[in-house]
Amino acid sequence: MIGSPPVSNCLSPMALGMLALMNDGGAGGRTAPPTATIAAQSTTAVVATMAVGHPVERAVPGRAFPLAVAQDRQRRWSEAAALYQQAVTEWSADARVHPTVALEHAIQKAERERQRSVMLANLDLPRPRQPDSVNRAMTLERARLLRTKLMVVRANSGAVPDALYAHTRQAFEQAFKSNEAQPATVQSEIYLLLCAVHGAAGARDAARLALAHVPSEQRRMPASALPMAICFAALGDEPAALDYLEAHLRQRIDAFTQRELFLANDWDLLRGDPRFENLFASVASARY
Repeated sequence: MIGSPPVSNCLSPMALGMLALMNDGGAGGRTAPPTATIAAQSTTAVVATMAVGHPVERAVPGRAFPLAVAQDRQRRWSEAAALYQQAVTEWSADARVHPTVALEHAIQKAERERQRSVMLANLDLPRPRQPDSVNRAMTLERARLLRTKLMVVRANSGAVPDALYAHTRQAFEQAFKSNEAQPATVQSEIYLLLCAVHGAAGARDAARLALAHVPSEQRRMPASALPMAICFAALGDEPAALDYLEAHLRQRIDAFTQRELFLANDWDLLRGDPRFENLFASVASARY
Protein backbone atom coordinates (compact mmCIF):
# COMPACT_ATOMS: atom_id res chain seq x y z
CA MET A 1 0.00 0.00 0.00
CA ILE A 2 1.22 3.55 -0.66
CA GLY A 3 0.55 6.51 1.57
CA SER A 4 -1.78 4.46 3.73
CA PRO A 5 -0.80 2.87 7.02
CA PRO A 6 -0.17 -1.29 7.15
CA VAL A 7 -3.22 16.22 -11.10
CA SER A 8 -5.53 17.34 -12.02
CA ASN A 9 -8.62 19.48 -11.56
CA CYS A 10 -9.11 19.81 -15.24
CA LEU A 11 -9.41 16.95 -17.64
CA SER A 12 -6.00 16.14 -19.06
CA PRO A 13 -5.39 16.43 -22.81
CA MET A 14 -5.63 12.65 -23.08
CA ALA A 15 -8.93 12.64 -21.20
CA LEU A 16 -10.38 15.32 -23.46
CA GLY A 17 -9.27 13.34 -26.49
CA MET A 18 -10.86 10.16 -25.17
CA LEU A 19 -14.05 12.08 -24.39
CA ALA A 20 -14.17 13.27 -27.95
CA LEU A 21 -13.80 9.65 -29.15
CA MET A 22 -16.57 8.37 -27.58
CA ASN A 23 -9.28 -2.55 -0.32
CA ASP A 24 -11.50 -0.96 1.74
CA GLY A 25 -8.56 -1.47 4.13
CA GLY A 26 -9.94 0.46 7.06
CA ALA A 27 -10.02 4.18 7.78
CA GLY A 28 -6.24 4.56 7.82
CA GLY A 29 -6.29 7.01 10.72
CA ARG A 30 -9.39 8.74 9.38
CA THR A 31 -10.94 11.19 11.79
CA ALA A 32 -14.63 10.54 12.28
CA PRO A 33 -16.98 13.54 12.38
CA PRO A 34 -17.74 14.60 15.97
CA THR A 35 -21.01 13.57 17.58
CA ALA A 36 -23.11 15.37 20.17
CA THR A 37 -25.41 13.45 22.51
CA ILE A 38 -28.88 14.94 22.74
CA ALA A 39 -29.62 14.01 26.32
CA ALA A 40 -28.64 11.64 29.07
CA GLN A 41 -29.90 8.10 28.52
CA SER A 42 -30.65 8.97 24.88
CA THR A 43 -29.31 6.99 21.98
CA THR A 44 -29.85 9.82 19.50
CA ALA A 45 -26.74 11.65 18.26
CA VAL A 46 -26.14 14.46 15.83
CA VAL A 47 -23.26 13.87 13.41
CA ALA A 48 -21.52 17.07 12.34
CA THR A 49 -20.63 17.28 8.67
CA MET A 50 -17.22 18.35 7.44
CA ALA A 51 -16.56 22.01 6.77
CA VAL A 52 -16.78 22.36 3.00
CA GLY A 53 -16.34 26.09 2.48
CA HIS A 54 -18.05 27.73 -0.48
CA PRO A 55 -18.46 25.48 -3.54
CA VAL A 56 -19.43 27.50 -6.62
CA GLU A 57 -22.26 25.07 -7.38
CA ARG A 58 -23.90 25.82 -4.03
CA ALA A 59 -23.91 29.58 -4.57
CA VAL A 60 -27.19 29.27 -6.52
CA PRO A 61 -30.28 27.09 -5.91
CA GLY A 62 -30.74 24.08 -8.12
CA ARG A 63 -32.59 20.77 -8.20
CA ALA A 64 -30.63 18.61 -10.65
CA PHE A 65 -27.06 19.12 -9.45
CA PRO A 66 -27.55 17.47 -6.02
CA LEU A 67 -29.30 14.56 -7.71
CA ALA A 68 -26.31 14.16 -10.03
CA VAL A 69 -23.92 14.19 -7.09
CA ALA A 70 -25.99 11.47 -5.42
CA GLN A 71 -25.44 9.29 -8.50
CA ASP A 72 -21.71 10.07 -8.48
CA ARG A 73 -21.66 8.97 -4.85
CA GLN A 74 -22.94 5.55 -5.98
CA ARG A 75 -20.52 5.52 -8.96
CA ARG A 76 -23.44 5.49 -11.40
CA TRP A 77 -21.58 7.60 -13.90
CA SER A 78 -24.01 7.51 -16.83
CA GLU A 79 -26.97 8.45 -14.64
CA ALA A 80 -24.90 11.24 -13.09
CA ALA A 81 -23.92 12.58 -16.51
CA ALA A 82 -27.56 12.80 -17.58
CA LEU A 83 -28.46 14.68 -14.40
CA TYR A 84 -25.53 17.08 -14.77
CA GLN A 85 -26.86 17.85 -18.24
CA GLN A 86 -30.19 18.63 -16.63
CA ALA A 87 -28.38 20.94 -14.20
CA VAL A 88 -26.78 22.76 -17.14
CA THR A 89 -30.19 23.14 -18.77
CA GLU A 90 -31.85 24.25 -15.53
CA TRP A 91 -29.26 26.89 -14.68
CA SER A 92 -28.99 28.07 -18.29
CA ALA A 93 -32.73 28.77 -18.27
CA ASP A 94 -32.33 30.75 -15.05
CA ALA A 95 -29.40 32.66 -16.53
CA ARG A 96 -31.44 33.73 -19.56
CA VAL A 97 -33.91 35.40 -17.21
CA HIS A 98 -31.53 36.69 -14.53
CA PRO A 99 -27.91 36.35 -15.72
CA THR A 100 -25.29 36.42 -12.97
CA VAL A 101 -21.64 35.48 -12.69
CA ALA A 102 -22.55 32.95 -9.97
CA LEU A 103 -24.95 31.21 -12.35
CA GLU A 104 -22.34 31.11 -15.11
CA HIS A 105 -19.86 29.50 -12.73
CA ALA A 106 -22.47 26.93 -11.68
CA ILE A 107 -23.22 26.11 -15.33
CA GLN A 108 -19.52 25.67 -16.08
CA LYS A 109 -19.11 23.46 -13.02
CA ALA A 110 -22.06 21.26 -14.00
CA GLU A 111 -20.70 20.86 -17.53
CA ARG A 112 -17.26 19.91 -16.25
CA GLU A 113 -18.74 17.31 -13.88
CA ARG A 114 -20.85 15.96 -16.73
CA GLN A 115 -17.71 15.45 -18.80
CA ARG A 116 -15.95 13.72 -15.93
CA SER A 117 -18.87 11.36 -15.35
CA VAL A 118 -18.94 10.51 -19.06
CA MET A 119 -15.20 9.82 -18.99
CA LEU A 120 -15.51 7.52 -15.98
CA ALA A 121 -18.41 5.65 -17.58
CA ASN A 122 -16.30 5.11 -20.69
CA LEU A 123 -13.23 4.07 -18.74
CA ASP A 124 -15.28 1.39 -16.99
CA LEU A 125 -16.35 -0.19 -20.27
CA PRO A 126 -14.63 -3.37 -21.51
CA ARG A 127 -12.14 -2.56 -24.24
CA PRO A 128 -9.63 -4.36 -26.43
CA ARG A 129 -6.12 -4.77 -25.14
CA GLN A 130 -4.24 -1.48 -25.32
CA PRO A 131 -0.51 -0.68 -25.47
CA ASP A 132 1.12 -0.43 -22.05
CA SER A 133 1.60 3.32 -22.42
CA VAL A 134 -2.13 3.79 -23.01
CA ASN A 135 -3.05 1.55 -20.08
CA ARG A 136 -0.74 3.52 -17.78
CA ALA A 137 -2.23 6.82 -18.86
CA MET A 138 -5.81 5.56 -18.55
CA THR A 139 -5.17 4.12 -15.09
CA LEU A 140 -3.78 7.41 -13.83
CA GLU A 141 -6.52 9.43 -15.49
CA ARG A 142 -9.18 7.29 -13.86
CA ALA A 143 -7.62 7.87 -10.44
CA ARG A 144 -7.52 11.62 -11.06
CA LEU A 145 -11.16 11.64 -12.11
CA LEU A 146 -12.26 9.60 -9.10
CA ARG A 147 -10.53 12.06 -6.80
CA THR A 148 -12.47 14.96 -8.31
CA LYS A 149 -15.68 13.00 -7.80
CA LEU A 150 -14.77 12.35 -4.18
CA MET A 151 -14.31 16.11 -3.80
CA VAL A 152 -17.62 17.08 -5.40
CA VAL A 153 -19.47 14.52 -3.25
CA ARG A 154 -17.75 15.87 -0.14
CA ALA A 155 -18.55 19.47 -1.11
CA ASN A 156 -22.24 18.74 -1.58
CA SER A 157 -22.88 16.26 1.23
CA GLY A 158 -20.36 17.26 3.88
CA ALA A 159 -18.95 13.74 4.03
CA VAL A 160 -16.75 11.29 2.14
CA PRO A 161 -18.52 7.94 1.70
CA ASP A 162 -16.41 4.98 2.81
CA ALA A 163 -17.01 3.08 -0.44
CA LEU A 164 -15.97 5.97 -2.68
CA TYR A 165 -12.95 6.68 -0.46
CA ALA A 166 -11.82 3.05 -0.69
CA HIS A 167 -12.45 2.90 -4.44
CA THR A 168 -10.40 6.06 -5.01
CA ARG A 169 -7.52 4.83 -2.85
CA GLN A 170 -7.45 1.58 -4.78
CA ALA A 171 -7.38 3.49 -8.07
CA PHE A 172 -4.28 5.37 -6.96
CA GLU A 173 -2.69 2.11 -5.80
CA GLN A 174 -3.24 0.72 -9.29
CA ALA A 175 -1.93 3.91 -10.87
CA PHE A 176 1.24 3.72 -8.82
CA LYS A 177 1.86 0.09 -9.70
CA SER A 178 1.39 0.73 -13.41
CA ASN A 179 3.66 3.81 -13.31
CA GLU A 180 6.49 2.51 -11.11
CA ALA A 181 8.97 2.78 -13.99
CA GLN A 182 7.84 6.28 -14.97
CA PRO A 183 9.63 9.56 -14.15
CA ALA A 184 9.70 10.76 -10.57
CA THR A 185 7.34 13.62 -11.42
CA VAL A 186 4.60 11.11 -12.24
CA GLN A 187 5.11 9.17 -9.03
CA SER A 188 5.18 12.39 -7.03
CA GLU A 189 1.86 13.48 -8.52
CA ILE A 190 0.32 10.17 -7.50
CA TYR A 191 1.54 10.50 -3.92
CA LEU A 192 0.40 14.13 -3.69
CA LEU A 193 -3.07 13.43 -5.05
CA LEU A 194 -3.33 10.46 -2.70
CA CYS A 195 -2.38 12.87 0.10
CA ALA A 196 -5.33 15.00 -0.98
CA VAL A 197 -7.68 12.00 -1.01
CA HIS A 198 -6.74 11.07 2.55
CA GLY A 199 -6.82 14.68 3.72
CA ALA A 200 -10.28 15.28 2.28
CA ALA A 201 -11.52 12.16 4.08
CA GLY A 202 -10.07 13.33 7.39
CA ALA A 203 -7.28 10.72 7.43
CA ARG A 204 -4.54 13.23 8.25
CA ASP A 205 -1.89 10.68 9.27
CA ALA A 206 -2.28 8.80 6.00
CA ALA A 207 -2.19 12.08 4.09
CA ARG A 208 1.07 13.15 5.73
CA LEU A 209 2.57 9.74 5.08
CA ALA A 210 1.77 10.07 1.37
CA LEU A 211 3.30 13.55 1.35
CA ALA A 212 6.43 12.23 3.06
CA HIS A 213 7.09 10.01 0.03
CA VAL A 214 7.71 13.10 -2.12
CA PRO A 215 11.39 14.15 -2.01
CA SER A 216 12.29 17.80 -1.41
CA GLU A 217 13.66 18.24 -4.91
CA GLN A 218 10.37 17.03 -6.40
CA ARG A 219 8.39 19.44 -4.23
CA ARG A 220 10.32 22.31 -5.82
CA MET A 221 9.64 21.19 -9.39
CA PRO A 222 7.25 23.43 -11.37
CA ALA A 223 5.26 20.34 -12.38
CA SER A 224 4.61 19.61 -8.70
CA ALA A 225 3.23 23.05 -7.83
CA LEU A 226 -0.43 22.23 -8.49
CA PRO A 227 -0.53 18.79 -6.82
CA MET A 228 1.38 20.27 -3.88
CA ALA A 229 -1.28 22.99 -3.60
CA ILE A 230 -4.03 20.37 -3.74
CA CYS A 231 -2.35 18.27 -1.05
CA PHE A 232 -1.83 21.19 1.33
CA ALA A 233 -5.37 22.49 0.77
CA ALA A 234 -6.72 19.08 1.78
CA LEU A 235 -4.50 19.14 4.87
CA GLY A 236 -5.90 22.54 5.83
CA ASP A 237 -2.55 24.33 5.43
CA GLU A 238 -3.96 27.34 3.60
CA PRO A 239 -0.77 29.48 3.44
CA ALA A 240 1.22 26.60 1.89
CA ALA A 241 -1.64 25.79 -0.50
CA LEU A 242 -1.76 29.39 -1.65
CA ASP A 243 2.02 29.55 -2.06
CA TYR A 244 2.02 26.55 -4.38
CA LEU A 245 -1.14 27.65 -6.17
CA GLU A 246 0.44 31.03 -6.86
CA ALA A 247 3.60 29.32 -8.14
CA HIS A 248 1.47 27.21 -10.49
CA LEU A 249 -0.43 30.22 -11.83
CA ARG A 250 2.85 32.01 -12.59
CA GLN A 251 3.55 29.34 -15.22
CA ARG A 252 1.68 31.14 -18.02
CA ILE A 253 -1.59 29.32 -17.43
CA ASP A 254 -4.11 30.20 -20.13
CA ALA A 255 -7.47 31.77 -19.27
CA PHE A 256 -9.49 28.61 -19.99
CA THR A 257 -7.33 26.49 -17.67
CA GLN A 258 -7.46 29.17 -14.97
CA ARG A 259 -11.25 29.14 -15.12
CA GLU A 260 -11.34 25.35 -14.83
CA LEU A 261 -8.95 25.52 -11.90
CA PHE A 262 -11.04 28.18 -10.17
CA LEU A 263 -14.11 25.92 -10.24
CA ALA A 264 -12.37 23.02 -8.47
CA ASN A 265 -13.71 21.94 -5.08
CA ASP A 266 -10.13 21.76 -3.78
CA TRP A 267 -10.27 25.50 -3.09
CA ASP A 268 -13.72 25.75 -1.51
CA LEU A 269 -12.27 26.52 1.92
CA LEU A 270 -10.04 29.21 0.38
CA ARG A 271 -12.85 31.12 -1.31
CA GLY A 272 -13.26 34.51 0.31
CA ASP A 273 -9.60 34.66 1.34
CA PRO A 274 -8.27 37.92 -0.18
CA ARG A 275 -5.13 36.23 -1.42
CA PHE A 276 -7.10 33.51 -3.22
CA GLU A 277 -9.55 36.01 -4.67
CA ASN A 278 -6.67 38.13 -5.98
CA LEU A 279 -5.12 35.10 -7.70
CA PHE A 280 -8.36 34.50 -9.59
CA ALA A 281 -9.66 38.07 -9.80
CA SER A 282 -9.95 38.05 -13.59
CA VAL A 283 -11.68 34.66 -13.57
CA ALA A 284 -14.04 35.14 -10.63
CA SER A 285 -15.68 38.23 -12.11
CA ALA A 286 -15.52 37.32 -15.80
CA ARG A 287 -18.60 36.71 -17.95
CA TYR A 288 -18.36 34.06 -20.66
